[in-house]
Order: sequence, then C-alpha cells, then structure tokens
Amino acid sequence: MKSKSIIDVLHWLLGMFFNFAIVVAVGIALYFITIRGFEFGETLAADMVAVGEDYEISFVLDQVTPASEVSRELEELGIINSSMLYNLELFLMGRIREYQPGTYILNRNMTNTQVHRTFLRTYSVAEHEVVRIPEGWTTADMAEYFESRGFFTAEEFIYVATYGHFDFAFLRRIPERPNGLEGYLFPDTYHVPLNPSPGDIIWRMLRRFDEVFDADMIDQAYEMGMTMDEVVIMASIIERETRFASERPLVSQVIHNRMNIGMHLEMCSTVKFGMEDPPERLSIAQTQIDTPYNTYVHPGLPIGPICNPGAAALRAVLNPSGDDYLFFVLYDFETGQHFFSNNFADHQAADDRARARQ
Repeated sequence: MKSKSIIDVLHWLLGMFFNFAIVVAVGIALYFITIRGFEFGETLAADMVAVGEDYEISFVLDQVTPASEVSRELEELGIINSSMLYNLELFLMGRIREYQPGTYILNRNMTNTQVHRTFLRTYSVAEHEVVRIPEGWTTADMAEYFESRGFFTAEEFIYVATYGHFDFAFLRRIPERPNGLEGYLFPDTYHVPLNPSPGDIIWRMLRRFDEVFDADMIDQAYEMGMTMDEVVIMASIIERETRFASERPLVSQVIHNRMNIGMHLEMCSTVKFGMEDPPERLSIAQTQIDTPYNTYVHPGLPIGPICNPGAAALRAVLNPSGDDYLFFVLYDFETGQHFFSNNFADHQAADDRARARQ
C-alpha cells in the first residue's frame, strides 16, 4: 500500500508538470502570435504614427549600452510602457540586447518592435562634425551658424529649441516663456554625428549645461537666495555687458547692488536683445522701448536669459567682487573696457569723457 501511494504521488506530480508545460507552451505560442499580429499591424498603421514635438524625442547614446539599461530610460520618457516587457520580448525573440552609440529619433506612439528597429540604425563614432559655440551667442546666432554649415535651416533649429522635448530634470525648473532654452544651450566644442539633426546638437548642449551647473553651484545659489534660472539670466547679462574676465565680478556686483536696493538694472544689453542691428550706444528713446527684457522699463531681472553664458559668467554671478559700485559705463571704445563708480556724479563725468574721446 505504501508503494502504491508513492506511485500515485509521482503520477500526480507528473500530471501537474505536464499541465504546467502545456500552459507555458500555449502562453508562448499566444505571445508569438500576438507579436506577429502587432508587427503586421505596424505595417498597416505605419503612416498613422503621430509626429511633432508632442511625440518625438531625440535619444542619444554615447557608448555601447545594454538594452536593459536603455529600456529603463525609455520607460521614464514614456516611449515604452514597461522595460520588463521590452526586455522579455528581446529575450524571447532572440534579438540584439546591446545598442551602439548614435542619435535616435523615437516616437511616443512606437511599439517595442519599432523602437528596437530604430536602435539598429547607428553611425560610426569616428565619423563626426566638430562645432564650436562661443560664449554669449543667442539661439538665433547658433541657428544661423548651423545653417551656414549646411546642417539644417535656421528655422528648423529654432523650432526644435522652442518646441522640442528634452528630458533633463533642470528644465522642469525653468518658467514657461517663449524662448525656454535660451541661456541653457551651453557654449562649448562638440562632436556631433555627420548630418546632425537639431536635436542631436541641443541634447549635447543641455547635457553639458547639466554637468557645469553642478551641485556646488546649486548649493551656492541657494545660499544666496537665488534660483538656477535667476543665476543664468544674470550670467547672460554679464556675458553681454563685458568681454573681460576681470570685469565680470564687477558687473555682477553692480547688478546685485542695484537689485538689493530696488534700483532698475538699466542694462543696455537687455534692450538690445531681439534688435536686428543694435547700435553701440542706445538713444534715450530706444531705452524706453517696452519689452519684457528691457530693464530700463521693468524692475528686476528680465523674464529670461538674453544669450547663452559660459562657465565664467555663471561663476561671476555667484562670486561678485564685493565692491559698492552701482554704475559702469563703456569708457574705451577700442578695448571695450568700462569705468565703474559708486555714485551718479562720477558715472556721468566718466560718460562725458568717453563721449568726448569717441
């Protein structure tokens, strides 16, 4: 009787195993049928994938990256619904599970298979373009430069810089405004793929800004009672007001001092922003043109940066000179040097001398 009960148990276990195997086999078969159905549906609906800034994302890989790591980022961006299912599909289909360096345009309406196929399109890291962006350029300056290089039209670059989606945490701290990325397209030397898209370049610039404006800068700004955006706006003014490293902390101090006492900044660079051909010296009438950037008309900082500042200008904001200056004026038109003063009488006298010399 004892041996019979053991045989019964073994029969029961074998039966359970067999049933489980059948369930697994049916599940796998259904999965493959479903995948094939999706792939067939993709072909039929290829022209129905929505495009535009609300759906497309430029995704950059700088090195060979496991698909499991990429899928986690794709899930965070909303490109795929589940990184686990994405990796399971790659495993069951026996597909490549490492992706090569490159820039990929992904769409929020893509299926997992479409996303994977997009990653099969790569470029050689040995084939690249070198672009050099100087400090103080505006987005419009960059757009004209890229068009002159034959990459794409200026309008294309401005459109992507205005409406494109780039997933960097710091961008969520920027207030809504017409030129949201102005100030954050970090000036530097970049290696980009041959025939780059606007997204290729913008992504690299934003990533570089994220590297430069590090935790130490964030902490220092917080201690000074400033937001990141306020630092960038002020740095953009410093970048346009002086070309000398020695003057940046002085201009920074003038701006800080004026803001501390509620005085209008009256920075000519903020008036010139957006002017097609601004003069060296503004007229009184020009300083009264009412724009959201005009610090003669409006108190405090303008609504956004007026150019894209470099690291030195950002540091100058956080490290002003400590002087009591409230004024500065262009004193030497050949060198671009300024005269700084702490009272209006000295400032006016320096301005008169500069005009006489001119």
